[in-house]
Amino acid sequence: MGVVERFLLFLQLVIDKNQVNMNYILKAVLVLLVLSVSPNLWAQSTKWRDIHKVKRHETIFGIARSYDLTIEELLDANPEMKEKGYELKKGSEIFIPYSKTSTTQPTPAKPSKPTTTAKGIDVVKVGIMLPFLDNSTEGKRMIEYYRGVRAALDSLGHMGIKTQVNLWNLNKDSVVTNVLKHNPQIANQDVIFGPLYTNQVHPLADFCHKHGARLVIPFSTTATDVNSNPNIFQIYQDEDELSARSRGAFVERFSHSHRPIFINCNNPSDGKYTFTRSLREYLESKNIQAEITDINTPLREFAKHFSQTQPNVVILNSAAYKPLERVFEKLDSLKNIDPSLIISTYGYNEWFIYQPYLEKDYFKYNVHIPTTFYYSRKSARTEVFEKLFEKDYGQKMNPDGLPRMGIMGFDHTMYFVLGLSHYGEKYVGNEQQNSEYKPLQTRLEFKKLKDGGYQNNNFQVIRFKTDGSVDSLTY
Repeated sequence: MGVVERFLLFLQLVIDKNQVNMNYILKAVLVLLVLSVSPNLWAQSTKWRDIHKVKRHETIFGIARSYDLTIEELLDANPEMKEKGYELKKGSEIFIPYSKTSTTQPTPAKPSKPTTTAKGIDVVKVGIMLPFLDNSTEGKRMIEYYRGVRAALDSLGHMGIKTQVNLWNLNKDSVVTNVLKHNPQIANQDVIFGPLYTNQVHPLADFCHKHGARLVIPFSTTATDVNSNPNIFQIYQDEDELSARSRGAFVERFSHSHRPIFINCNNPSDGKYTFTRSLREYLESKNIQAEITDINTPLREFAKHFSQTQPNVVILNSAAYKPLERVFEKLDSLKNIDPSLIISTYGYNEWFIYQPYLEKDYFKYNVHIPTTFYYSRKSARTEVFEKLFEKDYGQKMNPDGLPRMGIMGFDHTMYFVLGLSHYGEKYVGNEQQNSEYKPLQTRLEFKKLKDGGYQNNNFQVIRFKTDGSVDSLTY
Protein backbone atom coordinates (compact mmCIF):
# COMPACT_ATOMS: atom_id res chain seq x y z
CA MET A 1 0.00 0.00 0.00
CA GLY A 2 1.53 3.31 -1.13
CA VAL A 3 1.80 6.44 0.97
CA VAL A 4 -1.22 8.05 -0.72
CA GLU A 5 -3.42 5.02 -0.15
CA ARG A 6 -2.32 4.83 3.49
CA PHE A 7 -3.12 8.51 3.95
CA LEU A 8 -6.56 8.22 2.38
CA LEU A 9 -7.30 5.19 4.53
CA PHE A 10 -6.18 7.18 7.57
CA LEU A 11 -8.56 9.98 6.63
CA GLN A 12 -11.42 7.51 6.40
CA LEU A 13 -10.63 6.28 9.90
CA VAL A 14 -10.44 9.86 11.17
CA ILE A 15 -13.84 10.66 9.71
CA ASP A 16 -15.42 7.47 11.02
CA LYS A 17 -14.08 7.88 14.55
CA ASN A 18 -14.35 11.64 14.97
CA GLN A 19 -17.76 12.56 13.69
CA VAL A 20 -18.26 15.21 16.36
CA ASN A 21 -14.70 16.55 16.41
CA MET A 22 -14.82 18.65 13.27
CA ASN A 23 -11.76 20.73 14.10
CA TYR A 24 -9.67 17.59 14.28
CA ILE A 25 -11.10 16.37 11.01
CA LEU A 26 -10.37 19.66 9.29
CA LYS A 27 -6.75 19.51 10.40
CA ALA A 28 -6.47 15.98 9.08
CA VAL A 29 -8.02 16.73 5.71
CA LEU A 30 -5.77 19.66 4.84
CA VAL A 31 -3.78 17.42 2.54
CA LEU A 32 -6.72 17.25 0.15
CA LEU A 33 -8.31 20.68 0.46
CA VAL A 34 -8.50 22.62 -2.79
CA LEU A 35 -8.18 26.34 -3.45
CA SER A 36 -11.36 27.68 -5.01
CA VAL A 37 -11.61 28.80 -8.62
CA SER A 38 -14.16 31.26 -9.92
CA PRO A 39 -15.79 30.72 -13.31
CA ASN A 40 -15.25 34.43 -13.99
CA LEU A 41 -11.50 34.15 -14.62
CA TRP A 42 -9.87 37.17 -16.25
CA ALA A 43 -7.77 37.85 -19.28
CA GLN A 44 -6.77 35.23 -21.82
CA SER A 45 -3.04 35.56 -21.26
CA THR A 46 -3.11 36.31 -17.51
CA LYS A 47 -1.04 34.15 -15.19
CA TRP A 48 -2.08 33.92 -11.54
CA ARG A 49 -0.24 33.06 -8.39
CA ASP A 50 -3.31 31.76 -6.58
CA ILE A 51 -7.07 32.06 -6.10
CA HIS A 52 -8.28 33.28 -2.73
CA LYS A 53 -11.63 32.41 -1.14
CA VAL A 54 -12.81 35.38 0.93
CA LYS A 55 -13.40 34.76 4.62
CA ARG A 56 -15.74 36.65 6.91
CA HIS A 57 -14.63 40.19 7.79
CA GLU A 58 -11.74 40.17 5.29
CA THR A 59 -11.02 43.40 3.42
CA ILE A 60 -9.40 44.16 0.09
CA PHE A 61 -6.60 45.95 1.90
CA GLY A 62 -5.99 43.01 4.25
CA ILE A 63 -5.96 40.46 1.43
CA ALA A 64 -3.53 42.55 -0.63
CA ARG A 65 -1.22 42.96 2.36
CA SER A 66 -1.29 39.24 3.18
CA TYR A 67 -0.04 38.45 -0.34
CA ASP A 68 2.49 41.30 -0.44
CA LEU A 69 0.51 43.13 -3.15
CA THR A 70 -0.52 46.70 -3.70
CA ILE A 71 -4.22 47.54 -3.85
CA GLU A 72 -3.79 48.45 -7.53
CA GLU A 73 -2.26 45.05 -8.38
CA LEU A 74 -5.14 43.22 -6.73
CA LEU A 75 -7.76 45.40 -8.44
CA ASP A 76 -6.10 45.01 -11.85
CA ALA A 77 -6.30 41.23 -11.50
CA ASN A 78 -9.97 41.45 -10.48
CA PRO A 79 -11.56 44.24 -12.57
CA GLU A 80 -15.02 43.58 -11.16
CA MET A 81 -13.77 45.10 -7.90
CA LYS A 82 -13.53 48.44 -9.69
CA GLU A 83 -17.20 48.44 -10.57
CA LYS A 84 -19.50 50.85 -8.74
CA GLY A 85 -21.22 49.25 -5.78
CA TYR A 86 -18.88 46.24 -5.58
CA GLU A 87 -18.82 44.56 -2.16
CA LEU A 88 -16.37 41.94 -0.98
CA LYS A 89 -18.45 39.04 0.33
CA LYS A 90 -17.65 35.88 2.24
CA GLY A 91 -17.14 33.01 -0.19
CA SER A 92 -16.19 35.24 -3.12
CA GLU A 93 -13.29 33.95 -5.19
CA ILE A 94 -10.64 36.42 -6.32
CA PHE A 95 -7.42 36.12 -8.24
CA ILE A 96 -4.04 36.71 -6.65
CA PRO A 97 -1.52 37.99 -9.22
CA TYR A 98 2.23 37.91 -8.94
CA SER A 99 3.47 41.16 -7.46
CA LYS A 100 5.43 43.39 -9.78
CA THR A 101 7.80 44.20 -6.93
CA SER A 102 7.82 41.05 -4.81
CA THR A 103 10.79 38.70 -4.94
CA THR A 104 8.32 35.85 -5.43
CA GLN A 105 7.46 37.16 -8.91
CA PRO A 106 8.91 34.77 -11.49
CA THR A 107 10.91 36.47 -14.21
CA PRO A 108 10.88 35.39 -17.83
CA ALA A 109 13.70 33.04 -18.60
CA LYS A 110 15.06 31.19 -21.56
CA PRO A 111 13.67 27.70 -21.92
CA SER A 112 15.64 25.21 -19.92
CA LYS A 113 15.55 21.53 -19.18
CA PRO A 114 14.09 20.43 -15.82
CA THR A 115 16.46 20.65 -12.89
CA THR A 116 16.90 17.07 -11.78
CA THR A 117 18.56 15.19 -9.00
CA ALA A 118 19.46 11.52 -9.04
CA LYS A 119 15.82 10.75 -8.20
CA GLY A 120 14.02 13.27 -10.38
CA ILE A 121 12.87 16.86 -10.47
CA ASP A 122 13.37 18.96 -7.33
CA VAL A 123 10.45 21.34 -7.97
CA VAL A 124 7.92 20.17 -10.54
CA LYS A 125 6.54 23.09 -12.54
CA VAL A 126 2.92 22.41 -13.50
CA GLY A 127 1.08 24.42 -16.15
CA ILE A 128 -2.69 24.27 -16.69
CA MET A 129 -4.08 25.51 -20.02
CA LEU A 130 -7.87 25.14 -20.07
CA PRO A 131 -10.96 27.31 -20.78
CA PHE A 132 -11.52 28.89 -17.37
CA LEU A 133 -13.21 31.97 -18.86
CA ASP A 134 -15.98 29.93 -20.43
CA ASN A 135 -19.05 30.07 -18.21
CA SER A 136 -20.73 27.25 -20.12
CA THR A 137 -21.08 23.68 -18.91
CA GLU A 138 -17.65 22.92 -20.38
CA GLY A 139 -16.07 25.79 -18.49
CA LYS A 140 -17.59 24.65 -15.22
CA ARG A 141 -16.29 21.14 -15.81
CA MET A 142 -12.81 22.59 -16.29
CA ILE A 143 -13.12 24.48 -12.99
CA GLU A 144 -13.95 21.20 -11.28
CA TYR A 145 -10.98 19.54 -12.98
CA TYR A 146 -8.69 22.31 -11.76
CA ARG A 147 -9.95 21.93 -8.21
CA GLY A 148 -8.90 18.30 -8.40
CA VAL A 149 -5.47 19.42 -9.62
CA ARG A 150 -5.10 21.75 -6.65
CA ALA A 151 -6.19 19.03 -4.24
CA ALA A 152 -3.44 16.81 -5.61
CA LEU A 153 -0.79 19.55 -5.44
CA ASP A 154 -1.72 20.20 -1.82
CA SER A 155 -1.46 16.50 -1.02
CA LEU A 156 1.91 16.28 -2.76
CA GLY A 157 3.15 19.24 -0.75
CA HIS A 158 2.35 17.45 2.49
CA MET A 159 4.25 14.46 1.14
CA GLY A 160 7.33 16.66 0.75
CA ILE A 161 7.08 17.06 -3.03
CA LYS A 162 7.58 20.64 -4.16
CA THR A 163 5.58 22.09 -7.03
CA GLN A 164 4.88 25.38 -8.75
CA VAL A 165 1.55 25.78 -10.53
CA ASN A 166 0.59 28.30 -13.18
CA LEU A 167 -2.62 28.49 -15.18
CA TRP A 168 -3.43 30.14 -18.47
CA ASN A 169 -6.88 30.58 -19.90
CA LEU A 170 -7.37 28.86 -23.26
CA ASN A 171 -10.92 29.39 -24.45
CA LYS A 172 -12.38 27.95 -27.63
CA ASP A 173 -11.54 31.16 -29.50
CA SER A 174 -8.09 31.64 -28.00
CA VAL A 175 -5.20 31.78 -30.47
CA VAL A 176 -2.68 29.38 -28.97
CA THR A 177 0.34 30.94 -30.65
CA ASN A 178 -0.57 34.35 -29.20
CA VAL A 179 -0.90 32.94 -25.68
CA LEU A 180 2.46 31.19 -26.03
CA LYS A 181 4.10 34.32 -27.44
CA HIS A 182 2.96 36.57 -24.59
CA ASN A 183 3.70 34.11 -21.78
CA PRO A 184 7.37 33.06 -21.94
CA GLN A 185 7.07 31.17 -18.62
CA ILE A 186 5.08 28.45 -20.40
CA ALA A 187 8.35 27.25 -21.92
CA ASN A 188 9.71 26.45 -18.45
CA GLN A 189 6.94 24.07 -17.37
CA ASP A 190 7.84 20.45 -16.71
CA VAL A 191 4.32 19.25 -17.46
CA ILE A 192 1.31 20.99 -19.01
CA PHE A 193 -2.28 19.76 -18.71
CA GLY A 194 -4.48 20.77 -21.65
CA PRO A 195 -5.93 21.87 -23.93
CA LEU A 196 -9.62 20.97 -24.04
CA TYR A 197 -10.20 21.56 -27.74
CA THR A 198 -8.65 19.29 -30.35
CA ASN A 199 -7.81 22.11 -32.79
CA GLN A 200 -5.54 23.65 -30.13
CA VAL A 201 -3.48 20.52 -29.59
CA HIS A 202 -1.08 20.81 -32.52
CA PRO A 203 0.47 24.26 -31.82
CA LEU A 204 0.75 23.50 -28.12
CA ALA A 205 2.22 20.06 -28.80
CA ASP A 206 4.83 21.54 -31.16
CA PHE A 207 5.73 24.12 -28.53
CA CYS A 208 6.17 21.46 -25.83
CA HIS A 209 8.32 19.35 -28.14
CA LYS A 210 10.53 22.35 -28.90
CA HIS A 211 11.00 23.29 -25.24
CA GLY A 212 11.16 19.84 -23.65
CA ALA A 213 7.90 19.99 -21.67
CA ARG A 214 5.55 17.05 -21.32
CA LEU A 215 2.03 17.67 -22.57
CA VAL A 216 -0.77 15.69 -20.94
CA ILE A 217 -3.88 15.75 -23.16
CA PRO A 218 -6.68 14.99 -20.68
CA PHE A 219 -9.77 15.16 -22.89
CA SER A 220 -9.31 15.02 -26.66
CA THR A 221 -9.94 11.65 -28.30
CA THR A 222 -9.31 12.71 -31.88
CA ALA A 223 -5.97 14.55 -31.74
CA THR A 224 -3.34 12.57 -33.65
CA ASP A 225 -0.15 14.38 -32.60
CA VAL A 226 0.62 11.59 -30.13
CA ASN A 227 1.52 9.42 -33.14
CA SER A 228 4.52 11.60 -33.99
CA ASN A 229 5.33 13.79 -30.96
CA PRO A 230 7.40 12.10 -28.20
CA ASN A 231 6.44 14.72 -25.60
CA ILE A 232 2.73 13.86 -25.55
CA PHE A 233 0.87 11.72 -23.02
CA GLN A 234 -2.69 11.17 -24.29
CA ILE A 235 -5.24 9.92 -21.76
CA TYR A 236 -8.00 8.69 -24.08
CA GLN A 237 -7.92 6.51 -27.17
CA ASP A 238 -9.87 7.46 -30.27
CA GLU A 239 -13.33 6.08 -30.98
CA ASP A 240 -12.16 3.61 -33.62
CA GLU A 241 -9.66 2.01 -31.26
CA LEU A 242 -12.15 1.88 -28.40
CA SER A 243 -14.75 0.33 -30.67
CA ALA A 244 -12.29 -2.31 -31.83
CA ARG A 245 -11.26 -3.16 -28.27
CA SER A 246 -14.86 -3.25 -27.14
CA ARG A 247 -15.72 -5.60 -29.99
CA GLY A 248 -12.73 -7.78 -29.15
CA ALA A 249 -13.71 -7.97 -25.48
CA PHE A 250 -17.24 -9.04 -26.44
CA VAL A 251 -15.99 -11.78 -28.78
CA GLU A 252 -13.57 -13.12 -26.18
CA ARG A 253 -16.15 -13.21 -23.42
CA PHE A 254 -19.42 -14.15 -25.13
CA SER A 255 -19.09 -15.38 -28.71
CA HIS A 256 -18.53 -19.07 -27.95
CA SER A 257 -20.80 -19.45 -24.93
CA HIS A 258 -23.77 -17.08 -25.32
CA ARG A 259 -26.45 -16.44 -27.87
CA PRO A 260 -26.03 -12.82 -29.09
CA ILE A 261 -29.34 -10.95 -29.40
CA PHE A 262 -29.26 -7.51 -31.04
CA ILE A 263 -32.18 -5.24 -30.14
CA ASN A 264 -33.00 -2.38 -32.49
CA CYS A 265 -34.04 0.62 -30.39
CA ASN A 266 -34.98 2.86 -33.33
CA ASN A 267 -32.71 5.63 -32.03
CA PRO A 268 -29.98 6.20 -34.64
CA SER A 269 -28.98 9.63 -33.34
CA ASP A 270 -26.58 8.43 -30.63
CA GLY A 271 -24.16 6.76 -33.03
CA LYS A 272 -24.18 3.19 -31.68
CA TYR A 273 -25.45 1.68 -34.92
CA THR A 274 -21.89 1.68 -36.25
CA PHE A 275 -20.62 -0.41 -33.34
CA THR A 276 -23.43 -2.96 -33.44
CA ARG A 277 -23.19 -3.29 -37.22
CA SER A 278 -19.44 -3.96 -37.05
CA LEU A 279 -19.96 -6.48 -34.24
CA ARG A 280 -22.66 -8.31 -36.21
CA GLU A 281 -20.45 -8.42 -39.30
CA TYR A 282 -17.59 -9.84 -37.29
CA LEU A 283 -19.79 -12.55 -35.76
CA GLU A 284 -21.09 -13.45 -39.21
CA SER A 285 -17.51 -13.75 -40.50
CA LYS A 286 -16.88 -16.32 -37.76
CA ASN A 287 -20.12 -18.19 -38.55
CA ILE A 288 -21.58 -17.21 -35.18
CA GLN A 289 -25.34 -16.95 -35.39
CA ALA A 290 -26.91 -13.84 -33.89
CA GLU A 291 -30.55 -12.99 -33.33
CA ILE A 292 -32.03 -9.63 -34.33
CA THR A 293 -35.21 -8.21 -32.86
CA ASP A 294 -36.86 -4.86 -32.15
CA ILE A 295 -37.74 -3.04 -28.94
CA ASN A 296 -41.34 -2.74 -30.18
CA THR A 297 -41.72 -6.43 -31.05
CA PRO A 298 -44.66 -8.08 -29.19
CA LEU A 299 -43.48 -10.11 -26.22
CA ARG A 300 -44.42 -13.50 -27.69
CA GLU A 301 -42.32 -12.88 -30.80
CA PHE A 302 -39.60 -11.19 -28.76
CA ALA A 303 -39.24 -14.30 -26.56
CA LYS A 304 -38.57 -16.57 -29.55
CA HIS A 305 -35.13 -15.03 -30.00
CA PHE A 306 -33.94 -16.15 -26.56
CA SER A 307 -32.37 -19.53 -25.89
CA GLN A 308 -33.58 -21.70 -23.03
CA THR A 309 -30.57 -24.02 -23.28
CA GLN A 310 -27.66 -21.57 -23.30
CA PRO A 311 -26.95 -18.13 -21.80
CA ASN A 312 -28.11 -15.09 -23.78
CA VAL A 313 -26.35 -11.76 -24.20
CA VAL A 314 -28.31 -8.67 -25.23
CA ILE A 315 -26.78 -5.81 -27.24
CA LEU A 316 -28.71 -2.56 -27.79
CA ASN A 317 -27.90 -0.24 -30.70
CA SER A 318 -28.52 2.76 -28.45
CA ALA A 319 -26.90 4.11 -25.29
CA ALA A 320 -29.89 6.28 -24.34
CA TYR A 321 -31.74 5.97 -21.05
CA LYS A 322 -35.31 5.39 -22.24
CA PRO A 323 -34.53 2.47 -24.59
CA LEU A 324 -32.43 0.83 -21.88
CA GLU A 325 -35.23 1.21 -19.34
CA ARG A 326 -37.76 -0.27 -21.80
CA VAL A 327 -35.50 -3.22 -22.59
CA PHE A 328 -35.12 -4.01 -18.89
CA GLU A 329 -38.89 -3.90 -18.51
CA LYS A 330 -39.24 -6.30 -21.42
CA LEU A 331 -36.63 -8.63 -19.96
CA ASP A 332 -38.54 -8.56 -16.66
CA SER A 333 -41.63 -9.76 -18.52
CA LEU A 334 -39.61 -12.56 -20.12
CA LYS A 335 -38.21 -13.65 -16.78
CA ASN A 336 -41.69 -13.70 -15.27
CA ILE A 337 -42.70 -16.17 -17.96
CA ASP A 338 -39.48 -18.22 -17.79
CA PRO A 339 -37.33 -17.57 -14.67
CA SER A 340 -34.72 -20.06 -15.89
CA LEU A 341 -33.55 -17.74 -18.69
CA ILE A 342 -29.94 -16.59 -18.28
CA ILE A 343 -29.46 -13.07 -19.64
CA SER A 344 -26.43 -10.79 -19.74
CA THR A 345 -26.25 -7.31 -21.29
CA TYR A 346 -23.37 -5.60 -23.09
CA GLY A 347 -23.44 -1.82 -22.89
CA TYR A 348 -21.76 1.55 -23.18
CA ASN A 349 -19.94 4.21 -21.11
CA GLU A 350 -23.08 6.35 -20.97
CA TRP A 351 -24.78 3.71 -18.86
CA PHE A 352 -22.69 4.71 -15.86
CA ILE A 353 -24.74 7.91 -15.74
CA TYR A 354 -27.93 5.89 -15.29
CA GLN A 355 -26.50 3.62 -12.62
CA PRO A 356 -28.20 5.39 -9.65
CA TYR A 357 -31.59 4.79 -11.29
CA LEU A 358 -31.15 1.37 -12.88
CA GLU A 359 -28.56 -0.29 -10.66
CA LYS A 360 -30.81 -3.17 -9.57
CA ASP A 361 -31.33 -4.02 -13.25
CA TYR A 362 -27.58 -3.86 -13.88
CA PHE A 363 -27.05 -6.57 -11.31
CA LYS A 364 -30.12 -8.56 -12.35
CA TYR A 365 -29.06 -8.68 -16.00
CA ASN A 366 -25.31 -9.00 -15.51
CA VAL A 367 -24.49 -5.73 -17.29
CA HIS A 368 -21.02 -5.47 -18.83
CA ILE A 369 -19.72 -1.98 -19.70
CA PRO A 370 -16.51 -1.64 -21.77
CA THR A 371 -14.72 1.52 -20.66
CA THR A 372 -11.48 3.36 -20.00
CA PHE A 373 -12.62 4.60 -16.57
CA TYR A 374 -14.75 3.53 -13.66
CA TYR A 375 -16.16 5.77 -10.95
CA SER A 376 -16.95 3.58 -7.96
CA ARG A 377 -19.44 5.42 -5.76
CA LYS A 378 -19.00 2.92 -2.93
CA SER A 379 -15.20 2.92 -2.83
CA ALA A 380 -13.86 4.06 0.55
CA ARG A 381 -11.21 6.21 -1.16
CA THR A 382 -13.80 7.83 -3.41
CA GLU A 383 -16.08 8.57 -0.46
CA VAL A 384 -13.23 10.26 1.41
CA PHE A 385 -12.34 12.42 -1.57
CA GLU A 386 -15.96 13.44 -2.14
CA LYS A 387 -16.49 14.33 1.52
CA LEU A 388 -13.45 16.58 1.51
CA PHE A 389 -14.37 18.15 -1.83
CA GLU A 390 -17.86 19.00 -0.58
CA LYS A 391 -16.49 20.24 2.74
CA ASP A 392 -14.16 22.66 1.02
CA TYR A 393 -16.53 24.03 -1.62
CA GLY A 394 -19.92 23.64 0.01
CA GLN A 395 -21.11 21.64 -2.98
CA LYS A 396 -20.64 18.23 -4.49
CA MET A 397 -18.97 17.48 -7.78
CA ASN A 398 -21.35 17.57 -10.73
CA PRO A 399 -23.52 14.48 -10.07
CA ASP A 400 -24.41 14.05 -13.75
CA GLY A 401 -20.90 14.31 -15.15
CA LEU A 402 -18.89 11.21 -15.90
CA PRO A 403 -16.09 10.76 -15.50
CA ARG A 404 -16.00 13.00 -12.41
CA MET A 405 -13.85 15.99 -13.36
CA GLY A 406 -12.56 16.67 -9.84
CA ILE A 407 -11.35 13.11 -9.41
CA MET A 408 -9.87 13.14 -12.90
CA GLY A 409 -7.81 16.25 -12.14
CA PHE A 410 -6.66 14.68 -8.88
CA ASP A 411 -5.68 11.39 -10.55
CA HIS A 412 -3.80 13.00 -13.42
CA THR A 413 -1.82 15.35 -11.21
CA MET A 414 -0.92 12.77 -8.59
CA TYR A 415 0.17 10.32 -11.26
CA PHE A 416 2.37 12.61 -13.32
CA VAL A 417 3.85 14.81 -10.60
CA LEU A 418 4.78 11.80 -8.46
CA GLY A 419 6.41 10.19 -11.48
CA LEU A 420 8.32 13.29 -12.54
CA SER A 421 9.50 14.00 -9.00
CA HIS A 422 10.99 10.51 -8.81
CA TYR A 423 12.24 9.85 -12.36
CA GLY A 424 12.74 13.25 -14.01
CA GLU A 425 13.71 13.01 -17.66
CA LYS A 426 13.47 9.21 -17.55
CA TYR A 427 9.77 9.32 -16.76
CA VAL A 428 7.62 7.45 -19.30
CA GLY A 429 4.37 7.06 -17.36
CA ASN A 430 4.23 3.29 -17.12
CA GLU A 431 2.64 1.41 -14.25
CA GLN A 432 5.99 0.32 -12.81
CA GLN A 433 7.13 3.90 -12.33
CA ASN A 434 3.79 4.86 -10.79
CA SER A 435 3.20 1.91 -8.49
CA GLU A 436 3.03 4.32 -5.54
CA TYR A 437 -0.30 5.76 -6.69
CA LYS A 438 -3.40 3.92 -7.88
CA PRO A 439 -5.88 6.31 -9.52
CA LEU A 440 -9.33 6.70 -8.03
CA GLN A 441 -11.16 6.69 -11.35
CA THR A 442 -9.10 6.49 -14.54
CA ARG A 443 -6.50 3.74 -14.70
CA LEU A 444 -3.29 5.04 -16.24
CA GLU A 445 -0.69 2.87 -17.93
CA PHE A 446 1.06 4.42 -20.91
CA LYS A 447 2.63 2.63 -23.83
CA LYS A 448 5.17 4.18 -26.19
CA LEU A 449 3.96 4.56 -29.75
CA LYS A 450 6.52 3.64 -32.38
CA ASP A 451 7.32 7.08 -33.74
CA GLY A 452 5.55 9.25 -31.24
CA GLY A 453 4.57 9.80 -27.65
CA TYR A 454 2.68 7.81 -25.04
CA GLN A 455 -0.89 6.55 -25.20
CA ASN A 456 -2.85 5.39 -22.18
CA ASN A 457 -3.35 1.67 -22.79
CA ASN A 458 -6.04 1.09 -20.20
CA PHE A 459 -9.17 -0.75 -21.27
CA GLN A 460 -11.48 -2.73 -19.03
CA VAL A 461 -14.96 -4.18 -18.83
CA ILE A 462 -16.89 -3.39 -15.65
CA ARG A 463 -19.19 -6.25 -14.74
CA PHE A 464 -22.22 -5.95 -12.48
CA LYS A 465 -22.53 -9.50 -11.20
CA THR A 466 -25.81 -11.09 -10.21
CA ASP A 467 -24.50 -11.61 -6.67
CA GLY A 468 -24.46 -7.82 -6.18
CA SER A 469 -20.70 -7.31 -6.57
CA VAL A 470 -18.82 -5.36 -9.21
CA ASP A 471 -15.53 -6.36 -10.73
CA SER A 472 -13.19 -5.15 -13.46
CA LEU A 473 -12.04 -7.38 -16.30
CA THR A 474 -8.82 -5.95 -17.70
CA TYR A 475 -7.93 -6.44 -21.37
